[in-house]
Amino acid sequence: MKKELLELADFKEIVESVSMPILVGKPVYDDEDVVDFEILYLNKVYAEKIPNTAKVGIRLSAFLNKISKDVDWLTKGIETLKTGKTMTVTYYSVISNSWLHGVFTPIKNKFVVFTLTDITHDKQNEEQLRRQNLRLASLTDEISRSRESLQRQLDNIQDLNEELQFTAYHDVLTGLSNKQKLKKDFKDTLDSLKPGKLFGLILLDLDNMKIINDSEGHSAGDEVICRAAAILKRFQKQNILCYHFGGDEFIILVKNISSKDSLLTVGDTVLEACNEQGIDFSAGIAVYPDDSKDFNELLKFADMAMYDVKKRSKNDIAFFHLMMQDKFLRRLKIQHKMNDALENNVFQLYYQPQFEVKTNKLRGFEALLRWYDDDLGWINPEQFIPIAEESRLVLELGDWVMRTALKTLHKWTTKYHFDGIMSVNVSPVQLKKASFIFDLAEMMREFNIRSHNLEIEITEGVLIDNKDETVRLLKQIRDMGIGISLDDFGTGYSSLSYLQILPITTLKIDKSFISNITEKGGVEANITDSIVSMVTKMGLDTIAEGVENQEQLQILSDINCKNVQGFLKGKPMPEDRCSAFLSGNADAILTI
Repeated sequence: MKKELLELADFKEIVESVSMPILVGKPVYDDEDVVDFEILYLNKVYAEKIPNTAKVGIRLSAFLNKISKDVDWLTKGIETLKTGKTMTVTYYSVISNSWLHGVFTPIKNKFVVFTLTDITHDKQNEEQLRRQNLRLASLTDEISRSRESLQRQLDNIQDLNEELQFTAYHDVLTGLSNKQKLKKDFKDTLDSLKPGKLFGLILLDLDNMKIINDSEGHSAGDEVICRAAAILKRFQKQNILCYHFGGDEFIILVKNISSKDSLLTVGDTVLEACNEQGIDFSAGIAVYPDDSKDFNELLKFADMAMYDVKKRSKNDIAFFHLMMQDKFLRRLKIQHKMNDALENNVFQLYYQPQFEVKTNKLRGFEALLRWYDDDLGWINPEQFIPIAEESRLVLELGDWVMRTALKTLHKWTTKYHFDGIMSVNVSPVQLKKASFIFDLAEMMREFNIRSHNLEIEITEGVLIDNKDETVRLLKQIRDMGIGISLDDFGTGYSSLSYLQILPITTLKIDKSFISNITEKGGVEANITDSIVSMVTKMGLDTIAEGVENQEQLQILSDINCKNVQGFLKGKPMPEDRCSAFLSGNADAILTI
């Protein structure tokens, strides 16, 4: 009813402007047959010229005789509606005392417009009536076209809404559902979780993506991400949903499971499928409600488990457990305290001496970073250096270490005529700094450091990202006359290949070889002998780390290892203890 009145209202402006009586009627049905017309509207002219006959709401049959008994009005109206053609009748009106035309006009098979025209009017009135009828017909067509246009617009809006909803819940790159859809599905999963059932989140982080992006370009990285997404799509079903969480991370939501083992089964199956395509990933699993009932906490715990896998081995899956949270909280505390320690100059440099094996002559010192916190005690560099590298605090910290070491070297050179080597560890993150060489050269000029007295110590990790650029940079450093030492040799899978491309001057043999070098029947002595023999022929200096007893020292002497470093010859010492040793107190190095 509301819809029909709304359509009728579209006629009102024209109907009220017409100077002749007009009625608008709506058909009344008995089953499928029209039996009468209900008056929906009559204009002011009708009420004035033919008063006390019709009013809104009554039926045509109720006042026909008041208009004229000589016309079968109802039959004419029904015929008009059925045929869709205009019907005209002529009758004498007692009320107006004149002959009138009665015109029935059908409107879209929904209404009948009844117009009364005084035929005694002049032709001008007839023309006006004709134009008004044409305007009514035109308005009807216009309304019909507008309705069709509106329907098309509504259809377009519906299509757009569906497209927007898809875009809002899906990732453009992979076509997988996105983070917003995960949040919605998480809530839906909670609402439909069956009693005694679990569900879990598996967070996947693709391994070595930074290497791929840096070496092959981000388009190659995107291709790997899309391949991984295609694999995940194969595993999607009613209780396994997959999402691109952003970057190189994905989430698998596994619903309505009976045990945690089901999550590991899904994860292992996906890992195997990815490995077959040459894609490695590290993954962490968090379980509802065992680990948490909160969405964000579950994500955080899955991320902790994934991070633990990254640190341990990569290309594996692990469940979250509380110990990981303790490690994570300690890590956060260390990171927070590190800012304060750097600002308040809490860090210290210790120096461990290095000696020539044959002559026992002091080769130099390695500068080692130390940190003591009143709350946490001594914090191992293996704990805080990786945090510093990830947070990029290592840039500021590295500058402080280099400046402090060179300042100390200048003091020893000036005061004690020290002409040995100061070896300073440099992080791969520091080497990426665009101004690294410039800053190093400036500090060397500031403290009047001779290049042969400085050695920077690197690990194989410097080659992880951009090998060619790193080699070019190290060659520039070597061209400055500065020595380059490769630390932890023998612990990496590609160490031998690195010897061919890195412009190093010194090779440090890792203490893991030295600790077992005296074992009878062991291979460490033979391996160390081979390493020393090979690199000596290459013209490189050698330093054995972790030398703690005379038996180890003797074996190293027998295989012609040139230098040693370890507790047997001297522990890491603060600067003042080293100064005492350099001033002639030989016992200072052993009384720590």
